[in-house]
Amino acid sequence: MPEAARDETLHVSAPPEADAQATPLDADATRIAPHTSGPRAPPTHTRLHTQTSTRTPHTRGSGLTLPGGSAHAADLEVRQVGRYQILAKLGRGGMATVFRAHDPDIGRDVAIKFLHASLCEDEEYRTRFLREARAAGGLSHPHIVTVHDVGEIDGRPYMAMELLDGDPLADLLQGGQPLPVRDVVVMGIQLAQALDYAHQRGIVHRDIKPGNMARLHGGQTIKVMDFGIAHMVATSAGEQRTRVGDVLGTPQYMSPEQMQGGKIDGRSDLFTAGIVLYQMLTGQRPFQGDSVVTLALKISKEDPTPIEKLRPEVPPALRRVVDRCLAKAPERRHQSGAALAEALQRVLAEMDEQARAGEGTQARGVPLRLKWAGLMALIVAVVMAITASVIVQRQQAALMAQVGDSGAALTRFIAAQNAVPALSDDWVVVDVALQNLMQTRDFESITVTDRGGVVRAASRPELVGQPWRAPAGEALGEAGGVQRTRYEAGGETVLGFSAPITFQGKAVGQVVLGLPERALAAVARQSQWLMAVLALVTVAAVALAMYLVGTWFARPIRLVGEAMDEITAGRLDFRISEQRKDEFGQLYAAFDRMAQTLQERAAPPAAEAPPPAEQPG
Repeated sequence: MPEAARDETLHVSAPPEADAQATPLDADATRIAPHTSGPRAPPTHTRLHTQTSTRTPHTRGSGLTLPGGSAHAADLEVRQVGRYQILAKLGRGGMATVFRAHDPDIGRDVAIKFLHASLCEDEEYRTRFLREARAAGGLSHPHIVTVHDVGEIDGRPYMAMELLDGDPLADLLQGGQPLPVRDVVVMGIQLAQALDYAHQRGIVHRDIKPGNMARLHGGQTIKVMDFGIAHMVATSAGEQRTRVGDVLGTPQYMSPEQMQGGKIDGRSDLFTAGIVLYQMLTGQRPFQGDSVVTLALKISKEDPTPIEKLRPEVPPALRRVVDRCLAKAPERRHQSGAALAEALQRVLAEMDEQARAGEGTQARGVPLRLKWAGLMALIVAVVMAITASVIVQRQQAALMAQVGDSGAALTRFIAAQNAVPALSDDWVVVDVALQNLMQTRDFESITVTDRGGVVRAASRPELVGQPWRAPAGEALGEAGGVQRTRYEAGGETVLGFSAPITFQGKAVGQVVLGLPERALAAVARQSQWLMAVLALVTVAAVALAMYLVGTWFARPIRLVGEAMDEITAGRLDFRISEQRKDEFGQLYAAFDRMAQTLQERAAPPAAEAPPPAEQPG
């Protein structure tokens, strides 16, 4: 093989059993293992027929060199290959190089892929590329790149495809940052639907990876590319079109059966779809190694790091879907792309339902967590209302008693202090004392009368000299020789206290004290507000706690419901496989035992061994 051609082919140098000191991996390179079942064709060097344009040579053309083309042709800005005008080089993979080209017959730009020159030397590779490219051309699906033309120009097979306005998914994942969970689910559904469409038509992609998927600009629509190296499943006559072990794909994105060179079907694509979903969710690949050997062992034997450890907010239902995709045994995975798409659609519906503000108003009923939260909030609200009412009443009564005692004591004190002046009719002294009291305390009024009930000193000067008339109001009773009343004065409620002035047991006058009730009312209102706030906070806290408890209970209940749906759909190999040290853990274990029993009963009975032949006597 010529040196230039040899450089275009990547070889898998060892099977998984070989020496672990293998060549370091290029994670996104498609690996090709040439078959060895027969002698190779003698090496030839095929050149594309290139017609140069009349445009001036351009020094940056080396980046646009066609595989097998001359260096001189590379320096030209536009080259003619068949009817296509090559405009730019878009990328290069392990099997082919892709260019942007213009098809003047239909006035449309396309992406045209040429098989590497090194692979063209093998007649079977060239024939297979054309056969499988034509098969891919028969795929018409909104999430599969459309193939417009397949052919061969001067011995170089090509495939002309639609030119996408978007970015490879590999570019979006380049920085190791995960994608939004909902976007991952939406793109996963599209990928599963595209694969199911291809699988139903007998085509297995076998190189699903971010580099072979593009997300179109302005949305979450994806397109699956590179069906040109797809694997044709066995025909009805049992012919395997593509030999096992020929095109391995990309090591980081291979299924265990692919790594081991075994027979593959659509479930292999679903494993690699699981790898892509895992990478989109976590920002890293589930299986990593320094060599093909190390990687093959991890893919075949080891489980990846659980998604919840790398990104805890990923919904458990989505984690279970990805885990099932990554099952080592094909029979433990989703059995079709349609099944995977259906599982992801259920996850999306659950996410959208949780995101809706009116989640509890759906026709299917009120969620358990809302029922519990509402019921407990109602119970606590009623209990708090009754309790707060009793507490406020008792507190107000206690405050009234305290104010009454204080007012009575103060009235008796004023009477005792003014007994001598009242006895000697020294009302000037009494008046001065009353004015001082009015300045130091918040009294509504203070009135002092003589033996005959005539006002002699008062906080209200207009009352002096007038017969005392007690204001009409509510009698509150007598305590300690002090009469207590409640009456209205000046638009506010006043507590009245009346006590006799005595000297050596003989009444010489009377003191009437008025205390405004507004201070007591302010304390009572503040107490009521505090009780109301306490009740609201308590009710809200209980409601939130019960909502969280209900949510905690709802997840395992929903998990069991989903597991029952899996069994109902006939997937008897489904297991919950979650360890919990509580009653739900016992429920999970009971479900797994039930599923195991159902699977064993549904399995066809093993053929009985023939009885041993009797030995001649």
